[in-house]
Amino acid sequence: MNHRGSLVLPPIDALSKASLRLLADGLLVEDADAVAQCILFIEAETLGLWHGRARAMMSRRLKNRRLTTEQRDRLLNAITRRLLSGRFSEQFKDQLRLALYLDADRVYQAAEQGLHQPAEHVRRYAAWILLHKRVK
Repeated sequence: MNHRGSLVLPPIDALSKASLRLLADGLLVEDADAVAQCILFIEAETLGLWHGRARAMMSRRLKNRRLTTEQRDRLLNAITRRLLSGRFSEQFKDQLRLALYLDADRVYQAAEQGLHQPAEHVRRYAAWILLHKRVK
């Protein structure tokens, strides 16, 4: 903890399972610092031990927190970029569910693009997203 009572974390790519759990637990209450730090972590392109699971946990918990328009955009940009690049790991569907919750239309547009990507796993996830599309 620093002098203001906020959690002081090591560099994002060096976060341990215990640090990640502690960070995600900050989302159980209305804590703006925890929200900001979790968004930074979700945006980061790290593949450390438990990082995919931590992103999944944070994604589930962020649905219950108040987010600014900028925070929503940052999350949507990170998640749709990850989808279209094909660089995602375990439990990515939790991030996709968060993105669908934040702006389904925007995620559907990304999924339409994903159907035309060369990587089979990207096309498979894009098709999974489009199964959630509601007819208006």
